[in-house]
Amino acid sequence: MARYILATVLSAMAMTSATLVGCGTTDEGSPPPSATPTSADPLATPSVDGRFPAGAAGLLALRCWGAGSPTVVFGGGESGIRDWSGSSITRGLVSRTRVCLYDRAGTGLSDPAPNRKRLLDDVVRDLHDLLTAAHIAPPYLLVGQSGGGFDVYHYTGRYPGDVVGLVLLDVPAGQATMSAADVAELAWDNPGNPEHVDYVAVERQMALHRLPIPAIPVTVVTAKEGQSAARPDEQRVWLKGSSHPAQVVLEGGHNIDQDDPAGVLAEIEKVLALVS
Repeated sequence: MARYILATVLSAMAMTSATLVGCGTTDEGSPPPSATPTSADPLATPSVDGRFPAGAAGLLALRCWGAGSPTVVFGGGESGIRDWSGSSITRGLVSRTRVCLYDRAGTGLSDPAPNRKRLLDDVVRDLHDLLTAAHIAPPYLLVGQSGGGFDVYHYTGRYPGDVVGLVLLDVPAGQATMSAADVAELAWDNPGNPEHVDYVAVERQMALHRLPIPAIPVTVVTAKEGQSAARPDEQRVWLKGSSHPAQVVLEGGHNIDQDDPAGVLAEIEKVLALVS
């Protein structure tokens, strides 16, 4: 099975928190203990929540919180909205900037993908059209996990003026020698591939024909027990051309966002500080 697991999209938001503090005195005349502060849930009320036109992909679902710049757009999992809405990473970012999550074509609340082979250009065009239709203007800080790193890297190459930073979470290098037999269960027209992505073409493109990216900060988060455990240096391929290249190895497996969310959040915040 291909290591390519499409993903993409965090978008950001700043929220306020409210605290309740007790007042008055006890019968003995001494102040009572303060009431335990309580904070409003920063994810309770999205600033954007709906389905928006994305060209040939139809209507794609998007959910954002708050305001701020750059917008953090994150992707990963079968449904970006479902898998990341409750993440402590999302929750940690919304106090600083706008955060957006979306469901790619064929996943979650979005329309089915067009019934044809789809390539990276299709995937990133969907996202570009979606953000435009929802009036989520650049600049963006893009975060991609696994094959979602392919998405955000290619987006940056295709729309270089829109992206000011990249964070890639355990994204292996593309595989030029992958064959259709290697991913037979994920053929573009297989029910197990609802996005109809041609994984062989995508892997080959990212191995041999990557678009150049602008000189922006790029951080590669490599999982110590992840897909590049035997060759962690292979992930350094994504740092080429970066103005501020960094690779960080964290303890955990391929789903490093789940194994070490605090570590991942810290790395995203470092890039956010560089580009804000």
